[in-house]
Amino acid sequence: MIEHALRGVRDGLLGLAFPEDCRVCGESVESWDDGVACSRCWNDPSITRLLVHSLCEKCGAPITSDVLGGIASSPKKNDEFCGQCTSQAFTTARGCGLYSGALEASILFLKTSPHVCPRLRRLLCATFGANRSSIDCEIVVPVPLHPEREKQRGFNQATLIAEVIARNFDLVLDKHSLKRIKPTERHRAGMDAADRAKSVEQAFEVAISHSLEGASVLLVDDVMTTGSTVSTASLTLLTAGVARVHILTIARVDNTARVNKNVPSR
Repeated sequence: MIEHALRGVRDGLLGLAFPEDCRVCGESVESWDDGVACSRCWNDPSITRLLVHSLCEKCGAPITSDVLGGIASSPKKNDEFCGQCTSQAFTTARGCGLYSGALEASILFLKTSPHVCPRLRRLLCATFGANRSSIDCEIVVPVPLHPEREKQRGFNQATLIAEVIARNFDLVLDKHSLKRIKPTERHRAGMDAADRAKSVEQAFEVAISHSLEGASVLLVDDVMTTGSTVSTASLTLLTAGVARVHILTIARVDNTARVNKNVPSR
């Protein structure tokens, strides 16, 4: 009760001192927990589209339009495959939702500000926990930025996400073994899967392979578009001796609408 009251006071003071407009609808953000989107945009399934069931067993893509709602405590078993991910090197991929609404706004904010808001942290943990049997792992590895890109930005947003999972589930966080050695071209809106795959060819290497040999790894990133980046990174890890690579992202792009979606580069 006291904690709830203090949170209300905090949110009220923050709203007066640092008024924030929702980056989805433009209305006021009334809670610090919600980050850059208001609670209505977070909670409206027509705006922020969370992935719950009817997903591809391997890549987590929605197979039907039945993808809206909250995180289920025990997701339905997915016995279907989308048919588009068979060549990708990872074992399983899951995301909190589609690249839309509050998730999209949070990802764009995370490109410039090293802060994962409490609501997004809870959603990441709920998604990982609900899908633990499909993406179980021992080591959490963030998809790396090229050193020059990370120097310009000042941080790697994938590392911030990986830290949330590693800390809350008592897993090993490995920020150093996987390296990006190729300064890949910034992805443009409308690039197809082949263009994206070509842009990340031979982009990664494993610098400390002995720590990963035989391990099940969770590779973490902010958004999955065609899967080219995480698939290439997964293949690099598997070649270095990793047993399995699973993927967790905040969001994934709905590839049925991707051609018109402006998804920012890492």
